Amino acid sequence: MDNQLTKKNDRILSHLNWVLHDRLFSEESMYEFVAKTAGEKGLSSTIKVLPLMKEYHKGQTRKGPNNIPFINHPLLMACHALTLGLADDNLIAAILLHDVCEDCDVEPAELPVNETIRQLVDYLTYTELPGETEDDAHARYYKRISENTYATIIKIIDRCNNVTSMAAAFTPEHMISYINETEKYVLPLLEILKNKEDGKYFNTAFLLKYHMLSVLESDKHILALM
Repeated sequence: MDNQLTKKNDRILSHLNWVLHDRLFSEESMYEFVAKTAGEKGLSSTIKVLPLMKEYHKGQTRKGPNNIPFINHPLLMACHALTLGLADDNLIAAILLHDVCEDCDVEPAELPVNETIRQLVDYLTYTELPGETEDDAHARYYKRISENTYATIIKIIDRCNNVTSMAAAFTPEHMISYINETEKYVLPLLEILKNKEDGKYFNTAFLLKYHMLSVLESDKHILALM
């Protein structure tokens, strides 16, 4: 299916002057932005975590044909959060480390950060318990996330980033599965976020929902035409 899709895309692109890009922003420019903003706002944990995140994910790449360094993902998430005005030190530091335990064989307790950041990373680390079905594991994972405001925000921004890039990295079957999971588990998190802390994050939830829905509906229309 991948080869068929690639050949179809090549035929379409041969009639256009388009160049496809997997990378939206460079890792260097995003790293510099996060470091500069963290310095200006006194986000000491974020400053400490930046090189740590880079070291943990050293040699890892994102899914897709262009082998984009994995750190592009947490850096883009951190930039997204900061430009939304979510300049909380624990939040940004947890964003930068949110995939470390799943992808780098590190336990949350081993992270050299404060307990709040460790707990947030733990919330965001997907696990399956012995005898648990995948559906049960997902339900437990997302329910636990929904109980913490910052974990909810991080997961939504994480999914925004992933749905934005999935057309370049996923097969159509994987995209369909990912869209279904997003609609079942992540979109409800947006409704929960709207009502957290007396509506403090209502505008944030609206912007993130617009971002996510616009990508999802565009991809669904494209998939329907295949």
